[in-house]
Amino acid sequence: MDDRLNFAPCGYLSLDDEGIVLTINETLLRLLGYHIQEVQGQHINIILTSASQSFYQLYFFPMIRIQHKVEEMYISLKSKAEQDIPVLLNALRNERDGRMFNDCICVPMKQRYKYEQALLAIKKKMDARNQLKKKQIAELDLLRHELESKQNELLELNEKLRKLSITDGLTGLKNRRCLEEKLTSHLPLHTERTQPLSLLLIDIDYFKEINDRYGHMVGDKVLQVLGKLLKDESRADDIAARYGGEEFALILPNTAKSEALNIAERIRSHVENAKWDVPHITISIGVATSLSGDTEHALQSRADRALYASKDGGRNQVTHANVLHE
Repeated sequence: MDDRLNFAPCGYLSLDDEGIVLTINETLLRLLGYHIQEVQGQHINIILTSASQSFYQLYFFPMIRIQHKVEEMYISLKSKAEQDIPVLLNALRNERDGRMFNDCICVPMKQRYKYEQALLAIKKKMDARNQLKKKQIAELDLLRHELESKQNELLELNEKLRKLSITDGLTGLKNRRCLEEKLTSHLPLHTERTQPLSLLLIDIDYFKEINDRYGHMVGDKVLQVLGKLLKDESRADDIAARYGGEEFALILPNTAKSEALNIAERIRSHVENAKWDVPHITISIGVATSLSGDTEHALQSRADRALYASKDGGRNQVTHANVLHE
């Protein structure tokens, strides 16, 4: 072997068909840490790792026998110090002087191996980070859904509290506070549009006697039934409310005096003729219809005076505030 091949920048060895090392250059010997007498004449397994020995028998040897060449085969050599040395192997099958030689060139892949290991390590870290990111995104989505759920619960709770704040707990009608707020908001609109608005104040006749004779539970039942009756008699835009104690109120938007009196009379008659658990339930009603420049306080005051006129007149009757002025 001439010096150019012996000290070439790549490893070289030649094998016979039995796998015996016939020739090996100094470059490969130095890479493996052997002297030539330790390798030459030995089976190639001496410089192959266990995995590469199987690879040699199953792939390399059959391929070079059939195709007469091997190109870019990755294989690991084993140094004298038992270190794995990855190499890129090219081989040609040649006949010289009537004998077959399997000539092999081995290019060390140490740097490539290091780069590949570094890339694999980076990929592993990136995969771990991606998994962590996916986990964190899933956790954030879960937290977002929980937050949305809590927000919806809070909105529902706020809506319930809002309804409770404007609702009479016993009858389910609007309470006095809500009634006054509705009057405050409705009156200016009706005044601007020159449309009348009427207010009914309703009082259960002799309600104290019902409580004293039958008890407060029966009295509460009477209030609840009357509350339902007012709901049933109310139109879509009407606002029924419990004014306080045994007093109720009904706001009638876009309703003039005559129609308000008809509605009030219908309610009074319905109560008088309804089937009650206690005998003789009647109501007195005072009606007031808005005037130009009216305030909610003025409207309530006129309806209240009309109510007391109904009670003073014998109860179980309807009085409009205009009658008092006449």
